[in-house]
Amino acid sequence: MIGIVRFIHSAVFWFLVFFYSLIIHAAFYITALFIKGEDAKNRFYQNGAKLWGSLIASASLVKIKVSGLENIPLNTNVIFTPNHQSYLDIFVLLKYLPQPFRFIVMRDLFKVPVIGYYMTQAGFLSLDRKDRKKSIKTIHRITDLLSSGESFVIFPEGKLTADGTIGEFGRGASIIIQRSRKPVVPILIDGTFKALPKGAWRLSGSEVTVRIGKPVYFDRYCDDVNKTTSMELGAKLKGIVAGLFA
Repeated sequence: MIGIVRFIHSAVFWFLVFFYSLIIHAAFYITALFIKGEDAKNRFYQNGAKLWGSLIASASLVKIKVSGLENIPLNTNVIFTPNHQSYLDIFVLLKYLPQPFRFIVMRDLFKVPVIGYYMTQAGFLSLDRKDRKKSIKTIHRITDLLSSGESFVIFPEGKLTADGTIGEFGRGASIIIQRSRKPVVPILIDGTFKALPKGAWRLSGSEVTVRIGKPVYFDRYCDDVNKTTSMELGAKLKGIVAGLFA
């Protein structure tokens, strides 16, 4: 009986993902036609993404406990660095992070019809590991946006976990942190892997915990940006995120 209920719930959930994506995209696309300026349009679409994520997170019926919101600085923009257990992470963060931000997401998501277009309009970006020149150009773009006051959510692992554990943190996130010198807000997400692991479509009952740590400054790694310092920063940041399990 439980299996049948979860099957029906999962089917309804994915229908709502499709439905909300179409409705919100259409409404915001039409309204955005009357908005002038790329930055204003980006912010407008980001607000739509927050609504979209909130609705889908609620539709999942997953119990979500969030702590540490008070650790997010109100007087400066930041780089949020969560671990990445599931695609549900995106919806959870859109629902609960209070300030406007852009995502750095996997480039394959930009190929998804409707959603990919919407993410582009919201100013979300991706780092292409297979194209070094393009990645460098994107990193410069991100650091420029950080300098102008934008906040970003970056998954330092660069991909979904295969087993629920935290993978190695890539150099891309570290280089962005080093070049921008912005405070880093570590975030631990636990439980989304059990609820919807990579490759699965059926949701399972799970309680999700989101722990937001205090801002971390990595100034000691910023004066000399090279492979060694970037790897050291990544290892240090991974330890901080993993430490939020306690």
